[in-house]
Amino acid sequence: MIESKDIIESTYGLKVMSIRPCRAGYILDTDKGKKHLRQCQCSENRILYVHDAKVHLYKNGFTNLDTYSETVTGDPYMEIEDQYYVLTPYFDARECEFGDDIDAIKASLALALMHKSGKGFKPRAGLSVPSDLGRLPESLGKRYDEILRMRRKAERERGAFDYIYLDCVDKFIDLAERSLNIFNGSEYIRLVKKAMAEGGICHHDYSYQNILISGSRTYITGFESCSDEIRIYDVVNLLRRKMRKCNWNIQKASLLLDAYEEIFPLSSDEIIIMKAMLLFPQKFWRVANRYYNSRRSWAQKNFTGMLEEVITEYHDHIRFMNQFDKLFK
Repeated sequence: MIESKDIIESTYGLKVMSIRPCRAGYILDTDKGKKHLRQCQCSENRILYVHDAKVHLYKNGFTNLDTYSETVTGDPYMEIEDQYYVLTPYFDARECEFGDDIDAIKASLALALMHKSGKGFKPRAGLSVPSDLGRLPESLGKRYDEILRMRRKAERERGAFDYIYLDCVDKFIDLAERSLNIFNGSEYIRLVKKAMAEGGICHHDYSYQNILISGSRTYITGFESCSDEIRIYDVVNLLRRKMRKCNWNIQKASLLLDAYEEIFPLSSDEIIIMKAMLLFPQKFWRVANRYYNSRRSWAQKNFTGMLEEVITEYHDHIRFMNQFDKLFK
């Protein structure tokens, strides 16, 4: 039914010349340019929040994003058979390659521009605002507790994965404790209060498939997870993805951070919290958590390989963290 161009034309007030399926929906040739129509699994409240965030970014100068087209009645979505659909510009672009320095720098510049344009964002009255502000210490604390719980489980079960886990878990526990100790300082609370007062937009899913590059243009898409959160969350996410492509090379990190700060400098509090977040053994926790919560026999070999990759990365990670402060001198 969604392939009926009559419905699309009457809903959005445009003329559709052709419709063809793609990996995530449909590509439309219209009299208003190429469009991408896709089903959106978000609630109406979430769609409206994301729409307000995108409108704010666009009005404040960040135009390289997948804004929702509004219907003739002013809605940022189309509803058919209790399903929501959104219409966005279609970008003839490729996904970002974090292993490529130029791509990673472009991603960092685009993120800084997006964050800068997001300052002052407040959604319309009446919306339930998705906010993660102030929750990072609690979230990481729970993951730390899970690492300890999984150690006890490994001691009981003693399988191949368990032996590898037990052999290395203590040094990752130490990393988690160092991270949480930094969060106990006053810097994080100051950042949260500042973000609450100023308003802003955190993408919250800044991954390669949401960063599209075409020549000199870098587009950011996939805002469905955006929320009220400190911007360092996105910066750390980007840094982690790049660092795992280059053995935690401090010079590569400097390239990304220099590019970001050229647009939107970081405060001393943000640098301290960035260090705390980068210290936390996120990937170690994630691999072990997935293993102990799935426990499918066929997956043990896969998870064992993933855990060994994390362990191999440990010394590069430690070397990077020992040099971290030099990035800002």
